[in-house]
Amino acid sequence: MPDTALPAPQASATSTRRAATLPAGLVPLYLSAEEAAAFLGVSARTFAEEVAQGWWPTARRRGAKGGRLTWYRPALEAAAAALHAPADAAQALPSAETTAAAEAAALAGLEKRPRAKAT
Repeated sequence: MPDTALPAPQASATSTRRAATLPAGLVPLYLSAEEAAAFLGVSARTFAEEVAQGWWPTARRRGAKGGRLTWYRPALEAAAAALHAPADAAQALPSAETTAAAEAAALAGLEKRPRAKAT
């Protein structure tokens, strides 16, 4: 049987440096664009496009000169959860009872309409 394991993702220089300084099992709160993209399972380009579309929170400038863009990991998690949260009542799929009642009302309305005369 062929090995179907996925190849290990390539580590960026930033994530390699960070991994060397963080204790095992500790996940950073602030992620670079590449790390945030990997965290969400998309490419850095797709992540940048989705940030521009408003799917994900905007970056925070950090560092002495404000040149390092980072994303707060819990905010990314909250945004991902909101994307997959159940739809509100207006968008939720109707229950079987609601569907049956709507069909009955539609049929009753059709029966009450006057029929067009055949010519």
